[in-house]
Amino acid sequence: MGELKLSDYSSDIAILSPFLLIVSALAVPWVEVSLSSLVDALYFLLPWVLVVPLHEGLHALTVKLLRAKVRFGVTTIGKVALVPYVAVGTPLPAKRYTLVSLSPLVLSAISFSLAWALRSDFWALIYIFNTAGMAGDFLTALVLLKMPGDAKVFDEGTVLRSKNEMPRPYPLWVSSLLKALIVLAFLLVLFLGRVEVVVER
Repeated sequence: MGELKLSDYSSDIAILSPFLLIVSALAVPWVEVSLSSLVDALYFLLPWVLVVPLHEGLHALTVKLLRAKVRFGVTTIGKVALVPYVAVGTPLPAKRYTLVSLSPLVLSAISFSLAWALRSDFWALIYIFNTAGMAGDFLTALVLLKMPGDAKVFDEGTVLRSKNEMPRPYPLWVSSLLKALIVLAFLLVLFLGRVEVVVER
């Protein structure tokens, strides 16, 4: 019997999430973040607050469309970050569970399109935050895509189990590569000067 615990990959997720944030930010290069006033800070925080229910709502909607039961919960990644999640109360084939895992891509696609069409910082931030929040979803999908499509997956909230083997999402050396990529991405952002955070008292 195989299992996938995202907590076993918490350091990879902690690296992949800011990497996705940086890459997403580079895709909407006009965005500037200023925290010079309370209004600016709220404008920055509002998309982040909205992303959480929209992201988890897309997971839940996909589960319901697949006629499965939905459960909600909150867990921790590492020792600090509280992470809400949607659990599937009905066993699903790996192929269908992959759809559940990747369903928030719809929000990324819509918000990215609106960001470019309206030249909107608000929708750009929705896109950036949602995509960065998909680190665990992408990791889960990589595991599921390596399994037989009809293999039943049992969701216990923070652990996925199957009677089939649940392979590693990638070889161990990829974890080291992720660390190198986040450093490279950070240096790239500094070099290109795409992100400017201004804090005034």
